[in-house]
Order: sequence, then structure tokens, then C-alpha cells
Amino acid sequence: MKLIRPLTERIKKFVKGNGEVLPKIFVWLYASIFIACGLLTIIGICYEFFTKGSVNYKAVNDFVKEYFSPSICGTFAILGALLIDKNKDGIPDKWESDKNDDSTNTH
Repeated sequence: MKLIRPLTERIKKFVKGNGEVLPKIFVWLYASIFIACGLLTIIGICYEFFTKGSVNYKAVNDFVKEYFSPSICGTFAILGALLIDKNKDGIPDKWESDKNDDSTNTH
């Protein structure tokens, strides 16, 4: 418990000081992990092709089916919509409206 409390306090300070940056960091992290997994899969399929001399059509079909599934495309659409910043102040509009709702609810 003594180790967890200082860690949670540091996280709270980081989030409080960087609230407008965290959504972008999250999306970039998610997208980079997604792209890295896709590249590793493609490299594995290519490696198998060059070592065996034939295409593993099942692996290619499974990759395309999972990588471009509606749930994945929907996830990126939702994350992209959450990052829209029409007034260019660095804070996504959805986060601004959530902060405004919270401030009106506390009074």
C-alpha cells in the first residue's frame, strides 16, 4: 500500500497537468500498437511465403478479416470523433464540453 499511494498521486498530478494532451497520446499509442501488430503479421506472412514457397491463404484471409473488421474501424472512427478540436485550443471539444458539464453540476 505504501508503494501504490505515491504512484497514484503522481498519476493524478500528471493527468491534472496534461489533461488536454492525454487523449492525443492515447490515440497515437493505440494507433502505433495497431500498426505494429499489423506489420508484424505481414512480416510473418511474408517470411512464411519466402521460406515455404507458398502463400498461406488462410493466414492472409484471417489477417484481413480481423484487421479491417467493423469493430476496429468503428474504434478508430469513435476515437477520431473524440479528438475533433474546432476552436484549435488543443483541448478536444468533447473534453471541453465534459469539463463544462462537470463545473455546472458541482454548483
